[in-house]
Amino acid sequence: MIQLESVSKRYGSKTIIHDISFTVAKGEIVGFLGPNGAGKTTTMRVIAGATTPTSGRVTVAGFDMATQNEQAARRLGYLPENPPLYDVLDVTTYLRFVAKVKGVPGSAMRAELDRVVYACRLEAVVTREIYKLSKGYRQRVGLAQALLGNPDVLLLDEPTAGLDPGQIQETREVIRAFGEHGAVLLSTHILPEVTLICKRVAIINGGRLLAIDSPVGLQQASERTNSVILEAGAEAEPLRQELLAVQGVTGVSVTALPGDLVRAECQVEAGSGVEARIARVIATRWSLHRLERQQPTLENVFLRYVTQSTRADRREAA
Repeated sequence: MIQLESVSKRYGSKTIIHDISFTVAKGEIVGFLGPNGAGKTTTMRVIAGATTPTSGRVTVAGFDMATQNEQAARRLGYLPENPPLYDVLDVTTYLRFVAKVKGVPGSAMRAELDRVVYACRLEAVVTREIYKLSKGYRQRVGLAQALLGNPDVLLLDEPTAGLDPGQIQETREVIRAFGEHGAVLLSTHILPEVTLICKRVAIINGGRLLAIDSPVGLQQASERTNSVILEAGAEAEPLRQELLAVQGVTGVSVTALPGDLVRAECQVEAGSGVEARIARVIATRWSLHRLERQQPTLENVFLRYVTQSTRADRREAA
């Protein structure tokens, strides 16, 4: 339903997206993760046809966005980071206007408006002017306009931003229900959201696609995020050598801390017991101030990918 083939986007001499390729299938929700400025919104705009790629090909529901933009747009619902609302209109008038633009026939208009109003829990504000709405309600009106016309594809850029916990749960249910028959690309900073509703996760940083897999697959593929963090009263190099000799430790990085302490991050194998072996080694020679095992959660997988990518970009720039 969504296919990007070697897509790049440049503004002048600055490349925002670097040779990105991925797909989103029917019946699939894909989470799009990355820090601010990673290229998520630009990628969304390219898929939506709001801007054209400098190179590469984008298809939506089988239609090429370069040559069949209108046919693709009819099958696509898009919620940008800032919802495209007309503040002077009331909610019903605005949604009716969007429905007409999307080609919803008059005979189906009432039922279609009722469907999205109910799905997005807007019953209490349908006669209210949009400029009077809270940020949470504005976000929900933006989601309602994306759902109008029964699109095959949804592009959602931070859809739960500004919502309270109850509204977030309701919005997730709407997205999950749509994802049973349509295709959803969901940009978010909320990692629990990805694990709850997304089948796959795409991680982007610096305009480059770093990884794409299921949340479980990313965790299993990133053994390096299995680590033990410790702080000890020791000299850096002797400590590093002792830790490297511990069974199950595959790598060690050591940094100095104030007060004659050092911090060591040990990359370890997935088995149990390695932290006990590390603690015994430290206790024979030095004072141990902290020891913590970090499991490969989606959050630290994401942070590791982004950190490694950022370091690589800095090395290239240097």
